[in-house]
Amino acid sequence: MNKTASEYPYPVDLSVVEEFQHKGFVVTDNVFTPATLAHYASAVDAEVALRTADDAREVGEKTTYEQSFVQCMRLWETNEIVRDLSCDPGLAGIGAQLLGVDGLHLWQDQALYKESGGRETDAHQDQTFWPIGDADLISAWIPFDAVTFENGAMAYVPGSHKAGGLKPVDITHSTEPYDILADPALKGAAPEWVSVNPGNVVWHHGFTVHQAAANTSPNLRRVFTVVFVAAGSRRTKPWPAFPLDRARVPVGGLIEGDGLPAVWPAPQQQPSAPELIGVPVGPQFELDA
Repeated sequence: MNKTASEYPYPVDLSVVEEFQHKGFVVTDNVFTPATLAHYASAVDAEVALRTADDAREVGEKTTYEQSFVQCMRLWETNEIVRDLSCDPGLAGIGAQLLGVDGLHLWQDQALYKESGGRETDAHQDQTFWPIGDADLISAWIPFDAVTFENGAMAYVPGSHKAGGLKPVDITHSTEPYDILADPALKGAAPEWVSVNPGNVVWHHGFTVHQAAANTSPNLRRVFTVVFVAAGSRRTKPWPAFPLDRARVPVGGLIEGDGLPAVWPAPQQQPSAPELIGVPVGPQFELDA
């Protein structure tokens, strides 16, 4: 990296960077003040409420996948306040420091609201869902509420990112999910549960195996995630991937373009929303979904 620590809005201590690189996940403390976080949480709440207004189903009436969380993706594209969060230079700068790269593009953001009674989220790797090979990918997991095991905390398998891409896990349950925790490459390593308070952010590498507990509390667990990919990364496979296909990124092409804005170094102007907006709720894999 070419920047010194003083040039980042949120300088990360070397010990934190080393912990991330060793374990594949880490917590950064006090990234957001209570007032700032409340401002962003209110905007995300409003966007989720708008997108799910016509869904009156109880948790038990939903599909197995939907019982894990209410998922609303790419909120930055439809809400300007959320855009400020997803494109926040402090947040992106942390991601760049942890990955040890000079530039980042926004890959996606999403609200993952786990309802009371919501089931566990199956252990998986994020990166194997997308045709981006071994690109440097990092997720910021931003809780709006205190998160414990009882209401849906995350657990990460330490060092699992070093195994690279393993067999993909079908967390949608359209097929039987692969038991990735039994994969020989993990050598029996146990997931480490992480409780986290609002204002702090949990980061994990794109290849880090992770899962989430069920929400046995009476309250909604509100979390927002932002995923960044290193500048200079390229598409490696032709199979469908909504953000890449929307930006017309060919195999071998750079991961950039409409809907994949550069966010670090901080741009002079806030990125604009793409012309084509995706589905309001749930995952989207294909351009014509």
